[in-house]
Amino acid sequence: MPHAWKQLLVLTLCAAVLVALLGQGNHALAPLGLTLTMPGLLISYAALRLPLGTGLAAALLAGLLIDSQTPVEFGRHAAILGLAFCLVHRVRGRLPREETVVAVVAALFVNLGIFVLLAFLDLGGLPDPAAGALRLLADLLVSQLATALVGPWFVALQRHSLQLAGAAPQHATSRFA
Repeated sequence: MPHAWKQLLVLTLCAAVLVALLGQGNHALAPLGLTLTMPGLLISYAALRLPLGTGLAAALLAGLLIDSQTPVEFGRHAAILGLAFCLVHRVRGRLPREETVVAVVAALFVNLGIFVLLAFLDLGGLPDPAAGALRLLADLLVSQLATALVGPWFVALQRHSLQLAGAAPQHATSRFA
């Protein structure tokens, strides 16, 4: 199996693990009226360490995983994660991208950006936008805290899974890699 395909398969399986764990966490938090989302974790490792084609494919597949479980237009999260991936991939040359902390901080910024974008897209359709805004703020705070706590584990999971599969990313010298 080609190296890029191994990377794509491993990162998609890791994304499926995180999405399944988030589903269980959201089920546990449902009585409190809170929802966890961590889209930044699904793309930060790929955006910082993989080539454009492989990383973008992993981001789009992760978005489709989310889309398959949410009651929105199919492809919505895939498009948003693809855009976020491209933005992080574009600035990665200025970052110490091998550091786990950088991947977690990038995930936190991506989460914030996606929350703001989705708030603009969805808030107007609610019967009481003020109550919806408070709910989104609470979800954002809980999700950011959870991302900061789970982030190092998930980055390590991706890194070690790629190493076990023999698909660890090579250090690229090209600015486009």
